[in-house]
Amino acid sequence: MPMSEKWLYLPVEILTRELDGKLLLAYYAVKQNYNVIIGKKRKMWRYLSSFPKGILMSKGDPKLKKELFKAKELGHAVVELDEEGLIFNEDTYLRRRMNEKYFKIVNQIYCWGNVQKDVIEKAYGHHEKIHLTGHPRFDLTKKKFRTIYNKEIQEIKRNYGDFILINTRFARYNRKKDGFDNENQEMKKLYNYFIQMIKELSQIRADLNIVVRPHQRENYNSYKDELSNFKNVSVLHSGSVIKWIIASKIVIHNGCTTGIESFLLDKPVISYMPFESEENDEYLPNAISYKATCVDEINSFIDAYLTDGEIDEAKDQNNSIQKEILSKYYAAIDENYAYEEIIRLLDQIFVENESCLESSFLQNIGTTQIWKTKKGISASKINAFFDKVNDIEKFENKKIFHQIDKDILLIKPNNN
Repeated sequence: MPMSEKWLYLPVEILTRELDGKLLLAYYAVKQNYNVIIGKKRKMWRYLSSFPKGILMSKGDPKLKKELFKAKELGHAVVELDEEGLIFNEDTYLRRRMNEKYFKIVNQIYCWGNVQKDVIEKAYGHHEKIHLTGHPRFDLTKKKFRTIYNKEIQEIKRNYGDFILINTRFARYNRKKDGFDNENQEMKKLYNYFIQMIKELSQIRADLNIVVRPHQRENYNSYKDELSNFKNVSVLHSGSVIKWIIASKIVIHNGCTTGIESFLLDKPVISYMPFESEENDEYLPNAISYKATCVDEINSFIDAYLTDGEIDEAKDQNNSIQKEILSKYYAAIDENYAYEEIIRLLDQIFVENESCLESSFLQNIGTTQIWKTKKGISASKINAFFDKVNDIEKFENKKIFHQIDKDILLIKPNNN
């Protein structure tokens, strides 16, 4: 594919979880002379037929498989990096997120680690399609990129002081739109344990603030209603979780991906497991966390960390064991970067394009740079992110922005 005709499409659904990782990939793709269109996924489907032929990166949404078949019919290549490919149940994954018909049309599948890769290969074969990459979202946990969030981290610390970050994952019970699902008794039980734990911890640790960050699909108001009388407790969900983890003193979760991110960020992390649940326990994030079954144990861990700077004397040995566990599930540990491997693989895909269609597309969207969008995906936000990576790389990644629609943006290399 001629360099000027490389197009990459990056749909995003949950901005707080996905956007920064996609922007990191976009930065290095633009550096490699890709034209990148990034935007809210459902809006992007509306424009797909008018976009130049390129490579569409699916985020593994099982409800949008027909759109991906349509993309293939339009002449686009399709690759997949499933947002849910790190923590999953094998039977559910093969039933809901992948099938043989879809597998056949995908050019490449990018896997978080060997566990996901082995499941797909065992089901469908064709190992040449399946690649270990990791995820650019986790690249942001590496020391190289942590300074991206420095300004926001300082602001968080000014606003919340020393705080415990508590991440929850109770969307199957505490539903955002439909309220509580009382049929899910195990999750209801765990939710209630967490509410009680937060209340007790608020009183025991009056010297610390507590920030509760519900899962994005949960009803935040349920926490606000329960915890409104506890002055050192705040409930919010704002921006990338990475900056909140770095700004915090310690992280508490149960079976949450943020437990893994905390481990990768070298942050002490506790999994609160007041009871065992075959239905709801998630092995990986709990296995790489310190486990506490009651509030007293949590408080002891906090005391040890605040006094000695570590939760136990066997920290290095435990860290080595936990890293070995994680390496089976996640490929890009240490100095390996997911974005590098993904771009290397993208470069192997040939998409036949017509330069006249590309020129027509660019003429139709115009050349005006739009900087006024305050919410969602805007040129100003992406430019600020790119500038921070420029500072890290000590390189000016020149680009031109075209706002195609609200929440859809073209980032074009500026080779002049």
